[in-house]
Amino acid sequence: MSSSRLLIAVVVLGVAAVLLPGTLSVWIDEEGHTYLTDGSGPPASGARLMDPEDLSLAWDGKVLGEPLQGEAESSRDRYLRDLRAARQDLALGEIQSALRRLRRLHRARPERPEAPWLLVQLERSRGRLEAARETLVAMLSVAVPLDDRWRSAAERMLVELDEELELSRSRGGSRQPRLTAQSQNFYLHYDHEFAGRAYGEHVTGLLEAARLRARATLGRTLGRPLDVFIYTRGHYLDSYEHRFGFATVGFYDGAIHAVSSRQPEDDLLALLVHEYAHAVFLESLGSHRPFFLNEGIADREEERLRGRPRVSREEWRRLLDAVRSDDWIPLRQLIAGFGSLEGRRALLAYLESRAAVELLQERSPDLISRWLARCDRGTAWEEALRAESGWDTDALDAALREAVRDRFPADPLLESSLAP
Repeated sequence: MSSSRLLIAVVVLGVAAVLLPGTLSVWIDEEGHTYLTDGSGPPASGARLMDPEDLSLAWDGKVLGEPLQGEAESSRDRYLRDLRAARQDLALGEIQSALRRLRRLHRARPERPEAPWLLVQLERSRGRLEAARETLVAMLSVAVPLDDRWRSAAERMLVELDEELELSRSRGGSRQPRLTAQSQNFYLHYDHEFAGRAYGEHVTGLLEAARLRARATLGRTLGRPLDVFIYTRGHYLDSYEHRFGFATVGFYDGAIHAVSSRQPEDDLLALLVHEYAHAVFLESLGSHRPFFLNEGIADREEERLRGRPRVSREEWRRLLDAVRSDDWIPLRQLIAGFGSLEGRRALLAYLESRAAVELLQERSPDLISRWLARCDRGTAWEEALRAESGWDTDALDAALREAVRDRFPADPLLESSLAP
């Protein structure tokens, strides 16, 4: 048996040992219902004793026993079916496929312990001790149907993981398999899959270019070195997909986090310009709010770098459709954030924000840099906006909707929607 097959067998047997301790017996009756008992006799007439592998064959026939109280049979079937598929992947040596299934199950049903328990053991067997510990802690905190036997086993494993992590750190083990690079204004941390000094030097060069661009277009840069974390798409999704209601490839939370391919070029520079604009905004205002200006400024910086310096006619038409159909989101509702928006509504919020910034720049090309400077000196953001543009949030919203209408003056549907 190869070492990988042996590792998989140990994981599967370890899971079976915990899920089906030796003091329990497994039975199936003539109708296909399953029973777990701690006695030696059959729990029902005609029930026969099964071993776990025979039981799994019966389950593959879609006979799953009585449904759990309060849970729809179809939901339960789907969860257990996917869980069995993950175990089959393990038995076949398809570790990455099993990981994807288990992580998806854990995200979708965090209150269920079965998927995270398998995931913990698999991650531990791969030497990913911190990932195993994080999943185990989440299971102990969130899982609802966790009886005393499960909880006791999980708590013992948590102690073991803590001891293994402490041992690995004492031997010089690192918390994350990352490489680092440094320039005058950035500390770069990147996934080991990108390994290579040349990669780090290339990305720090892009970061310095993003900083110079911010100084030219926003009139300011950060006065301190900035941490930047670059991820493969898979690692980024595993770590941060749950944080947003829509797809993202980067964010700023005091450090820049971004997705990159192995050979980053224009796309990564555009993304870094976007996130660095968020960093400048936060340092100038001390807050991510107003979110519509924060995102509008960052989007504008990114789009200009991509060769799209202005909102296109097609995008203005989408804004017109929003005005005409009452889908328009008032800018005041976008001050606190976009977190409650999904799909088409989130895209509309970003487009409105970029159009609002474009309208402000049409009023004065350096209005945004002057506004940031005024906020940095301590003026409240809306007072600073009024001082620089003559508009508060509601007036800017009204002016933007009027600008949308003005771009399509001969639209009969719009005219009828405005009629008394």
